[in-house]
Amino acid sequence: MRKDILCLFAVISVGVILVAGCTTTSSGTTAAPSAPGQETVATLVNGTDAFNASIYQVTASRPQPGYHEINIYLTTLNTGNSTFKLHWFSRITGPNGVSYGGVGVSHGGSGQETDILGPGSEGTGRDYVIIDSDADYAAMAKEGATLNVSFVTEPLANETPMSFQTSWTLDPSVFT
Repeated sequence: MRKDILCLFAVISVGVILVAGCTTTSSGTTAAPSAPGQETVATLVNGTDAFNASIYQVTASRPQPGYHEINIYLTTLNTGNSTFKLHWFSRITGPNGVSYGGVGVSHGGSGQETDILGPGSEGTGRDYVIIDSDADYAAMAKEGATLNVSFVTEPLANETPMSFQTSWTLDPSVFT
């Protein structure tokens, strides 16, 4: 019984740590509830872990009928004082509120991971989301969508992982 309580406490503690973090836009202001445009650089800071994230490119393809693959290329620049790897998951939400991808789902469930990022170093990686509804995809091509990205640091030492989250509004032309 005592081990069960300790395990539950550990799970809750990790969950609280993963939810911590803050997001700011490049102007230094806290991100607004509505996502900035896809050209905006997001500045994410949590303790000594800090980085800028930006959309390098978003492309769409149709690998098979009824499936639309949205490729999301993000560039991250370590602006902090610590060295880490980043793991991220992308989620796309259409104008009707339906979401695709997300933690444990994008990139076939594995998300995307950067190489080791030391202070001042940057990298670009590709994540992807599958939209398996022609109707939802058509709505995104007409009205756009929101890209939400959840990041977690993968420390290289006995450090605590830090989580970050940011969003961008995707232009409808991404989906055509």
